[in-house]
This record gives sequence, C-alpha cells and structure tokens, in this order.
Amino acid sequence: MYILYKTILWVHILAIISWMAGVLYLYRLLINHREHGIASRDNHLLLTGMEDRLWRVITRPAMIVAVIAGLAMAGLNHSVAASGWFAAKFIFAILLIIATAHGAKLRHTAARDPALLPAAKTLRILNEVPTLLMMIIVALVIFKPF
Repeated sequence: MYILYKTILWVHILAIISWMAGVLYLYRLLINHREHGIASRDNHLLLTGMEDRLWRVITRPAMIVAVIAGLAMAGLNHSVAASGWFAAKFIFAILLIIATAHGAKLRHTAARDPALLPAAKTLRILNEVPTLLMMIIVALVIFKPF
C-alpha cells in the first residue's frame, strides 16, 4: 500500500507541475493574443494554434490526472481526507479548476476574435490567480494549519 500511495503521490506532483505550467503559459499566450493577435492575422493564427495545442496536450490532461491522483490518494488515506486542511485544499483546488476553465473559455474567445478578450491588464491580473491559488494550496499541504 505504501508503494502504491507514493507512486500516486509522484504522479500527482508531476501532474500539478505540468498543470501549473500549462495554465500560466495559457494566460501568457492570451495576453500576447490580446496585444498582438489583433494587428496581425499571422500572429492570430499562430497564437490560436499554440493555445489549442497547449490546452489539448498539456493543460487539460495534466489537470485531469492531478485530480484523479489526488482523489485516489484521499481514497487510500481516509485520515487525510477527513482533515480540515484537506477540505480547505479541496476548495482551493476547485477554484484552480475554475481558473483553468476560465482560461479555456478565453481561449475560445481569442480564437473567434482577440479583440473580444479582456484588456491585457485584466488578463495579467487573471494570470496571477492560479499562482495565488497554488501558493495557498501548497501552504495548506505543508503547514496543515487545521
């Protein structure tokens, strides 16, 4: 059981790293799309392709694997699943999923017309949301405050 749990933990950590890299880069691409995709059709097509591949190949699969591995670990270790810090982590993980889904929605908007995206400053602020959520989640896991 110990090896199984540690293996799932390893997969979970790798998936989280990939998910975070994907979601942060997705928002960065959206900023570039807003700033440079309007002026040039070539830029628009390039950024649309990059956003699509990033979402399909890295961000979405990594998010799904991270969630499945996290739930599997909770299922294997019921005492963790019953703790207060885990409940808080779970809530912040849901918020991270929502922030990721919002990036995916913005990706569709950018593909239609980058002028419909929020202002670049707004996108920069949205880019910080996953980072803040990640910091809170990692703090909950390490410090287990309750």
